[in-house]
Amino acid sequence: MNKKLLYLAENYDLVIGDTFELFYRGVVRSMNPYKYYIYVTSPKGRPYPRYYTYTPGVGEEGDYPLSITLYDDFGDVIDTATTNLHVVKPLAPKKRMNILCVGDSITFNGVWPYEGYRRFTKEGGAPVGLGFKDSLNFIGTMKKEEVGYEGYGGWQWRHFVKNEAVSTTSSVWVEVESHKLDENDQHSTWKSNNLQWVLESIEDKKLKFKRGPGNYSCLPTVGDVFTNVDGGIHKEDIKVSKYYFEKGNPFYDEELDGPNFKKYCLDNNFDGIDYLYILLTWNGQYKPFNDDFSHFEPFIVEFINRAKEDFPNIKVRLIGIHSPSIDGGIAANYGASGFYSDVFGEVTTAYNYDAYLENLCKRDEYKDFCRYIDMKAQFDVENNMPATMLKVNNRNEKLERIGTNGVHPTMEGYLQIGDVFYRALVADMEKEA
Repeated sequence: MNKKLLYLAENYDLVIGDTFELFYRGVVRSMNPYKYYIYVTSPKGRPYPRYYTYTPGVGEEGDYPLSITLYDDFGDVIDTATTNLHVVKPLAPKKRMNILCVGDSITFNGVWPYEGYRRFTKEGGAPVGLGFKDSLNFIGTMKKEEVGYEGYGGWQWRHFVKNEAVSTTSSVWVEVESHKLDENDQHSTWKSNNLQWVLESIEDKKLKFKRGPGNYSCLPTVGDVFTNVDGGIHKEDIKVSKYYFEKGNPFYDEELDGPNFKKYCLDNNFDGIDYLYILLTWNGQYKPFNDDFSHFEPFIVEFINRAKEDFPNIKVRLIGIHSPSIDGGIAANYGASGFYSDVFGEVTTAYNYDAYLENLCKRDEYKDFCRYIDMKAQFDVENNMPATMLKVNNRNEKLERIGTNGVHPTMEGYLQIGDVFYRALVADMEKEA
């Protein structure tokens, strides 16, 4: 097991005119990172109590070192780490680039792909867009306005390699006339036809449930009503208009028994793939303090290798996962026992998994076309995860903030992931200019 407390990726993308923030909660592997004196040095930017920030100005393109040292209360050094801040000027690519974003429930709503697209191609908005119109083509069978992508709640690497859509693990989509559910209800448990279902994704007229304990038949019968069993804040029965099981892997080719990216593009009339951005995954990260990701590796390798075989000039970007909720979201979703219930154990797993992804990108067979993007350090897990205000105890009306979701962000959190994607996109497109 890696015993280092500090984790900084080798490189972070920064953009002229854009505010970069590096949150200590995402670089110090500790349940309480603030018990240390966090000393930050760099020729640029400013270190504040919770984060370091730097907004590069015009003419500040280049590379700048940043170092962090942890001290205890006696002034003794506990750990040190150094990274590179790579600042680029936004430039439009010489030709229109085809972009594919792939992920799980964090990608399902399309917010982070769309925000990167908006900031690069459109004018106005906040933060203001660059206005490089028609420079990017986002492909995918799922759509958020003109932006295509592939994002499926509950999926992990193997689901994008094999075809397991209608199986003992298949999720179900339920169409409804109306509901009051929101992000605070994700991962709540419901019962229909005496089978348990866990709420995964929420749309205006459509809900997605994954299997609960004991719900293992291939095509279980869904009743007319879903009744809340545990979790969430909206407990009203859900009346079912229609239901159907989730479609199969969009990349799957039966002859290959795996992904076929050429066929995927031909079947959907896409021009091809120049850049593949992948944000996977919290699914399958059930083991606390884990540093062995061999259950993912065969599928990661096959997915990347097939993409490279089908499109030899493709560039692949692996985006790391963020830390889970540290103020009650894990307890709200998973209770005090079982998978995912160990808060700091899962924080540590996230750190180890992100380091694994970065090291994979550095392997000889991948280093020329793969790059790691460290999202965790740029994500404010203390403020951009769902929460509610509850009484501090049964006898006191004073309120405190308590998390309500273990791994799914608020809208501000999704947009912040979009900012990380935007910086990576600008850095990549600068090479295509």
